[in-house]
Amino acid sequence: MSGELNSTHGPAARLRGWVSALWGLVFSLIPVLPATADPVFLAEPAPLLATVDTRSVTIAELGIAAAVETLASDGAYRQVAVTGWARPGAERVLFAWPGKQVIVARLPRAQTGRLVPVARETDPDTGTDWVEMRLEGWVAEAALRPSRTPIWEAAWALFATSCTACHERRVPENYTANQWRSYLKVMGPRTGLPEESQALILAFLQRHASDTIHIEEARP
Repeated sequence: MSGELNSTHGPAARLRGWVSALWGLVFSLIPVLPATADPVFLAEPAPLLATVDTRSVTIAELGIAAAVETLASDGAYRQVAVTGWARPGAERVLFAWPGKQVIVARLPRAQTGRLVPVARETDPDTGTDWVEMRLEGWVAEAALRPSRTPIWEAAWALFATSCTACHERRVPENYTANQWRSYLKVMGPRTGLPEESQALILAFLQRHASDTIHIEEARP
């Protein structure tokens, strides 16, 4: 049985072929989306709303430093589009890059139907399929910044003063993005900082990690 499952001609192989063909059909039907203006960034966690009304349904919770594209604005709120990567069947969490646990958005299960697939990628090392998803909604203007610079300045100030009480300050590039998530899960609560401040430090460290710093530095 195990030989059949691992065979390139067995049921598992046929199933992978059907899934791949299905995704190919999905992507062939997706329209090419037009280019937009420069992105803006979340300075704090913020709800992504279905409409401008503050009593509107929350369709996602956007993470600190997530990049969003502007579609429209009414002054207090901005209509935006956010993209992130998810594994098929696990679309409630969108990540900045495939395989890296840098969270861009979390969605309630009931809202995943709003996601629109725009790209697909298979990890060559693990064979894991990843799908880039696009989600549109409204976010408060007060939560946005034109660049990540002020966000990182605030994060560095917290990191430099709160993460040296028990040990020497660690260099962000010495760890991967996923290692920083595991490390902060243990050490974050020991700082005594509010959860939002811990999340700010985590966002900074993950986006300046050994496997992401080259992406962050390449951004205009």
